[in-house]
Amino acid sequence: MRSTNLSSEQNTLYQALKTEVSLMRELLANLHEEELCLLEQNQSGWLRIMNERSELVMQVREQRASRISATCSLEKFAAERAKTEHLPADEVMTCEVISQVDQLFALIDRTNLQNCRNDALFLQALEKNSLPLHCSFPHPLHQPEAKPRKTATATQPRKKP
Repeated sequence: MRSTNLSSEQNTLYQALKTEVSLMRELLANLHEEELCLLEQNQSGWLRIMNERSELVMQVREQRASRISATCSLEKFAAERAKTEHLPADEVMTCEVISQVDQLFALIDRTNLQNCRNDALFLQALEKNSLPLHCSFPHPLHQPEAKPRKTATATQPRKKP
């Protein structure tokens, strides 16, 4: 098994993913705050949250560009060394990168669902004829049980003595 002695490209990709996951968590929290403001009909709080979101979206956009650049750099690095694997299965960091990618996909799904909920609540608040507000989209924490998503794992073969 190789140690965690990684190329700088692999480490850059991991750090970019880690930062993007962190920003996506902040964005999801911001969307939850927006839902509360919509339900409470707190317009000043809603305006503050939208300003914060604008900054967060710009940060996510920049970080996503950084991650894409790191991915391209890793592909170029692997091609120059005629490697068939960009992230070799026998490296510990590969598991970490896969874990970050899984978290990123889950956060994107939750963010999209929360955004749909907020859009529906916002439209109801504009009409102001159906108080209290309710949403036909299920709350992310109260969704029916879905089939468990398979998690990508990496295993290391045991060496025979």
